[in-house]
Amino acid sequence: MPAKVTRTKERTKTLAAVLALALLCLAASTAVAQIGGPNSAAKEEAAAAARAAAAAKASGAAAKAAPTTPAPSSVSQRFERDGVAMEFSLKSSPEDASKDAGLVAGANAVATFRLTDARTGEPLRGYHPNAWISSRASDSETGETQCRSKITTLLGGLLSERADVDLNGYTLLTLNHDKTITFINPQISFNVTKLESIVVLPGAGADWTLSSDKNSLYVTIPEQSSVAVIDTATRKLTGMITVGGGARPRRITPQPDGRYVWVSLDDTPQVAVIDTRTNKLAQTVAVGAGIHSIAFTDDSRFAYVSNSAADSVSVIDTRTLAKVADIEVGKTPGPIAYSRMGRLVYVAAVNGGTISAIDPSKQAVVKTVASSRGVVALRFEPSGRFGFVVNQPQSTVTILDASTNSLTAPTRVTKEPDQVTFTDRYAYVRGTGSEKFTLIELKELDTGRLAPVDIQAGTTPASAFPDDIGVSSMIAPTPEGNSVMVASTADQSIFYYTEGLMAPMGTFSNYKRRPHALLLLDRSLAEVAPGVYSTPLKLPQAGAFDVPVLVEPLRMFKCFDVKVAESSNPSERNAGPTIAVEAAFKGQTFKAGEPAKLTFTILDAATKQPVAGLGDVQVLAFEPPGVWQQRQWAKELGKGVYEATQVFPRGGLYYIMLRVHSRGVNFNDLAYTTVPVAK
Repeated sequence: MPAKVTRTKERTKTLAAVLALALLCLAASTAVAQIGGPNSAAKEEAAAAARAAAAAKASGAAAKAAPTTPAPSSVSQRFERDGVAMEFSLKSSPEDASKDAGLVAGANAVATFRLTDARTGEPLRGYHPNAWISSRASDSETGETQCRSKITTLLGGLLSERADVDLNGYTLLTLNHDKTITFINPQISFNVTKLESIVVLPGAGADWTLSSDKNSLYVTIPEQSSVAVIDTATRKLTGMITVGGGARPRRITPQPDGRYVWVSLDDTPQVAVIDTRTNKLAQTVAVGAGIHSIAFTDDSRFAYVSNSAADSVSVIDTRTLAKVADIEVGKTPGPIAYSRMGRLVYVAAVNGGTISAIDPSKQAVVKTVASSRGVVALRFEPSGRFGFVVNQPQSTVTILDASTNSLTAPTRVTKEPDQVTFTDRYAYVRGTGSEKFTLIELKELDTGRLAPVDIQAGTTPASAFPDDIGVSSMIAPTPEGNSVMVASTADQSIFYYTEGLMAPMGTFSNYKRRPHALLLLDRSLAEVAPGVYSTPLKLPQAGAFDVPVLVEPLRMFKCFDVKVAESSNPSERNAGPTIAVEAAFKGQTFKAGEPAKLTFTILDAATKQPVAGLGDVQVLAFEPPGVWQQRQWAKELGKGVYEATQVFPRGGLYYIMLRVHSRGVNFNDLAYTTVPVAK
């Protein structure tokens, strides 16, 4: 029986290298056709045929009545090897009342793996399995050799060999200046681009947050008086929630229990409350006037809203969504935070030079701490004892001890700080007036002697683009727990920093977009209890699937099997793109600087008939790794044949991608077509 291990989650790329060594003599030789490589033509044709067959199957299913036998709500399987027991379960989420019950296409579910000693039942901690959900061609069980080969391929991280659901990695999301959201995979070992998807917003986004199940992303759009809802699985805009005519939604904050997300309607005496179960406006609640920030008690019982123009904090009962009190505080209250150790709500008065402590049991100020004017951020580190009070004009951080309601002496940090983010060991302070961030070790808080260190992250400070400075976080901790991603607006990049180093160890391009916000969408398995690894997910299209899992330290792997039923919801039965594209220019070579005719036929994926009359066919010409790209509208020549004229700037290999909004097809829904261009 192997000894227990406790270790930080390894990144997928590292695991791939380890697996390659461990299984080198066992794995069957597997040829992987990269996009644009020698085998890509056959591969793309096979993929297109498979998509068309799936769409035809879905179209046929739509005409049939809903199945009389309900889909099971869960599946559970067990596997043992060398004294280790592995149990896998997949359960639909019972709170998902808006969708079909059971394991059906598009439903929310939770995947769980449990590792124990097969003889004693003792949980095995710290192993962090790698797992996927991957479609298979038949209902027959995947054998050991095929399973091993599939895992090897999936660990390779190629865009041409992707699982339907990846339960390992995380994705970088950036909210950008050009009204887009980019999805960047930092772990993919693909030498062309790490950019996976682009979502176009109807207006400039100000702030965002994820639902507790991570399936919905909410983005405030001030100029539209709305909140955009994006499905993180399909990466599509699925709705707009209007929060009131003329209102300017800005900051958005989720309740700890995930029931609602709250939206500040700046310069109005209101906040909006969105029901995350229905993705609809639950209510607008009257508060004080001004700009608002929102905090909650850790049990989600009360919401506290600071009102900058009213010099007050409004208290709202989250069960009834009714205001229960207005509490007077210092002048221009802004940053607000709850300390779960002190069990008090703290609000800083930007122009009042005080921090007020509110007792939720009394709904009254029980302590006022003298501070200094100019506090723009207040946030407690993970233990809930020490609050970081960020003063922008003075470029300092002061520590608020919730156990004594006292402040330490100010500590100098990076110039014009505005945000603070935490990992388990460090605090990261972003400064708008510097290209550096400040690192403070949390264990120093007990001694009261802070030794901040400034780390370079870019070449230009955020203040170089003042209109791009927003309210959302620009630093995001990674799931590994010992590193962060830092977005740089001016450099149009994301820097990867691992703790213990004096400089970032990597950079990710944001493809000529200036990021206004950064977050990580973590779909990886987390150890939620000793030996229990789990994550929420959205089920893919109907069909038979393998669930390959690898526990690398134990040299243990297995392919479990799952069947996903058809949904009665037509939108969930769509198993693939509604169109297929035949590129007449495939295999041709064009010359740089000369007009190139890109002609193609658009077919219905189910009937294979030409689709005429499309007025929104957009063509994207893309040069890896994304340094140059150009979009234009195609014109119809007749009978489903469309054409765009493209001039390529230089010799090289280009990708041609297609989007048709009217058919629900985005750039990432169809296969790339590669175009060689001669100098």
